[in-house]
Amino acid sequence: MADLGTLATTAQVLLAIGENASATQKLEANTNIWVLMAEADMEKAFGNKIGLVSKYATINSALKQWLALIASHRAAFYAISSHQNQWQLDTTQSKLNVCLNLWKGFLSDLKNNGADIRADLNL
Repeated sequence: MADLGTLATTAQVLLAIGENASATQKLEANTNIWVLMAEADMEKAFGNKIGLVSKYATINSALKQWLALIASHRAAFYAISSHQNQWQLDTTQSKLNVCLNLWKGFLSDLKNNGADIRADLNL
């Protein structure tokens, strides 16, 4: 099976999940779903009408890496949340906190600098 998402790959999601990912989290069919969920969240954060994924080809490579960071960590948040018994509670919570803080930073950046970000991304 190939990666179905646009903004992040299975490998990037697994890196965001970190050590000792479960078999469920490593399954590409699952990571594909989580990436698509992350992309939907990002589209919604941009306002649903932007077409972030459809305009991906027009985005420069450095900004694509920034989007991949956001998307992979958002997908990892879903992966970790769906299979929390893989680690001790404090490890799980730490992993979720990292992903959630990155997401909150993304939302804050969009709120404070949305017009500049959209312009940089050619949206």
